[in-house]
Amino acid sequence: MNPKITIIIPVYNAEKYLHRCFESILDNGYENLEIIPVNDGSKDGSQTIIDEYKEKYPNMFFPIIEENQGIGMARNNALEKATGDYIMFIDNDDFIDKDYISRHIKELEEKDYDMVLSGYKRVTDTETQFSVTLEDYPWSRYVSIAPWGRLYKASFLKENDIKFLKTPIGEDIYFNLQANTLTNNIKIIDYAGYNWYQNNISVTNTISNKIKGINVINLLNTHYGILKEKNSINEENYDLIQIYFILLVTQFLQWLSYNCTFKEISKYYDEFFGWIKEHFPKYKKVKYWKLTKGDRLKIRLIIATMMISNKLHLGKIAVFTYGKLFY
Repeated sequence: MNPKITIIIPVYNAEKYLHRCFESILDNGYENLEIIPVNDGSKDGSQTIIDEYKEKYPNMFFPIIEENQGIGMARNNALEKATGDYIMFIDNDDFIDKDYISRHIKELEEKDYDMVLSGYKRVTDTETQFSVTLEDYPWSRYVSIAPWGRLYKASFLKENDIKFLKTPIGEDIYFNLQANTLTNNIKIIDYAGYNWYQNNISVTNTISNKIKGINVINLLNTHYGILKEKNSINEENYDLIQIYFILLVTQFLQWLSYNCTFKEISKYYDEFFGWIKEHFPKYKKVKYWKLTKGDRLKIRLIIATMMISNKLHLGKIAVFTYGKLFY
């Protein structure tokens, strides 16, 4: 098979990493590509690098230049212009292995899937911190909510009007919660060829401030609301969805605890788990350990610890302590 693949790359002040990102794509040797770098208002030399590749590969690079709108809108704008049969996303500081594209396309010989999902590696300048490979479990589609590490059928996204949310955080959750629940025509492969780069600059404080700068309850309502609107919550995926929302609010609380007092965390905790109780009244009875099979042990333990401490009315202490120790 030789389908046309569109690769969308939001770019913001990434001059240090763009060569590596672009070269990793070209090293795949796949020619039927449409690469769309979206310069989202960069103030460094990113556009100069993009122009170099556009000049060298005029039939492969189709850049977009826009004022800064955020990563979600950058991806949406590229989706509107994409002409590929399938879509991939890569972040501007990440890179892919040489067989990444072919490994995903190979699965299409078996069946015309709506999505092909794979794992990833967490890398730094000097090492691979850990590698995540996916097994064929129902929870595996929720292991990473990022749009990378996936091959999407373009018509599936278009027909279901699946787009990213315009928000400083959680735009990809909105996108993939829809993708995950609107089809079961998914192939999960035991492969990790996406390299998720962690630079030496800590992002903990940045993420914490982003969460503090938004109305999390409104964000949760938006995520949940789009699933209800599209009738994508059903008996088969209900427990998985509620576990995901529990994990989501737990991670929000952990990020917030980095620079919040215990009093502030207690307030957030009551708000977030009040929302969980309202929308998933039987959440304490869910078989979270069994249903999260296939995820990393660390993530499963976070969910288990949260659920147990919640039942013992120790959830606030657990979240606050975890955040201070590990963030």
